[in-house]
Amino acid sequence: MMGNGPVGFALGLLTAAGGMLGYWGIRTRRGRLFWEHVRDVVTRVRQGDRQARVLSYAGEVRPDVAQMLNDMLDALEDQVNRQSEEQRLLQYVLNAMTTGVVYVDAFGNVQMLNPVAARILRKDADEARGRPYWEVFPDYALNAAICRTLLIGSPWRNEIRLPGDVVVDVHVIRLEDAGASRDTWQEGFHVLVLCNDVTQWHRMARMRSDFIANVSHELKTPITAIRGFAETLVGEDVDESTRDSFLQVIYEESLRMSRLVEDLLTLSRLETQEMHLEWHPVQLSAVVEMAVDRLQPQLQARHLTLRVQSEGDVTVCGDEDKLLQVMLNLLTNAMRYTPPGGCVSVTWETFPDQVKVHVADTGIGIPEEEQKRVFERFYRVNADRSRASGGTGLGLAIVKHIVRSYGGEVGVRSRVGFGSDFWFTLQRCKDPASSDTASGHAVAP
Repeated sequence: MMGNGPVGFALGLLTAAGGMLGYWGIRTRRGRLFWEHVRDVVTRVRQGDRQARVLSYAGEVRPDVAQMLNDMLDALEDQVNRQSEEQRLLQYVLNAMTTGVVYVDAFGNVQMLNPVAARILRKDADEARGRPYWEVFPDYALNAAICRTLLIGSPWRNEIRLPGDVVVDVHVIRLEDAGASRDTWQEGFHVLVLCNDVTQWHRMARMRSDFIANVSHELKTPITAIRGFAETLVGEDVDESTRDSFLQVIYEESLRMSRLVEDLLTLSRLETQEMHLEWHPVQLSAVVEMAVDRLQPQLQARHLTLRVQSEGDVTVCGDEDKLLQVMLNLLTNAMRYTPPGGCVSVTWETFPDQVKVHVADTGIGIPEEEQKRVFERFYRVNADRSRASGGTGLGLAIVKHIVRSYGGEVGVRSRVGFGSDFWFTLQRCKDPASSDTASGHAVAP
């Protein structure tokens, strides 16, 4: 139907013109037929038939009358085409926007939601269309702001929280309808509600704040210890044994600070992708063997057993040094939370395109609600125990970033009191020399 606005006006003008031009011949039969034909054409155009045209009745009307009416219809079709193209372009722009847009008319009814707004508000655009705004927006403050803007035109901007801990930056602005009739409601304003999902921004801001607080706390402890023992050495006379003991503490705390700074730099380079990644064929068994050899003194000191079992050697894609760091971090973490006499194991499963490596322990285990956070920076299940054993709280975060940099995934399965199983995947490199023969050995303390 094309009966409103400029199109309706043009059709009315066309009807009037046809009537006036055909009035002189209306007393004749062919004149009446011509006039009825014009009205039929106008009706068809109103119903959407944009190809309808006036036929000439030669001998009863001026020859140019039908052509003039058809010219008006051609101009009308051009106008409709332009409007359709403008609407199509507007809809394309709205659909492509990264900002949610909601249009509320002067009656307070929602007339349009673009896809982003529908996603943020978790509403179906078709179902929301025509409904009052207070049935679409779940926030009381936002509804009050829309009402105020509809009545007096005042803008409003604030952040609201939606179910699911979603934070949305909302801007309510007015739109004056210059073509509206001047009845009571239409003297108000139409409203645009602009929505931006800032949940991720808030999450990142909270992570930055937590990061600064954690770094400050982690550095404060060794700095306080170093300063206290140094002041004692400087300000008091101490015997040689006490002095050596104090110097040993200062040395150990400085090593702790050094490890923390080194881990921070490593993690920063990984997160900002400043660390150059090498892709080479790496024998997984060689990496595991190097990690085991390096940790032998700690294994013996803690009275732990380390077992390595696999489905045979396998070649993975990566950098030997970085994969060694992954194994060292996971093994150190397992040793840290396993009591004396316990066991740590390394196993891997081979698949056509990848290998899955497990580092399991018989330690204290991790509560289920905390397992999803163990790969976060500075997150510790047992903070005091981790610090006492020299942990920085960054080892598992580094593991996650290295593994994901090589296209793998990480995860953990654990039960309190039964130990934990940390796993990661890596891409395989095809190696015809690899064996499928199972092998295994145990390293006793």
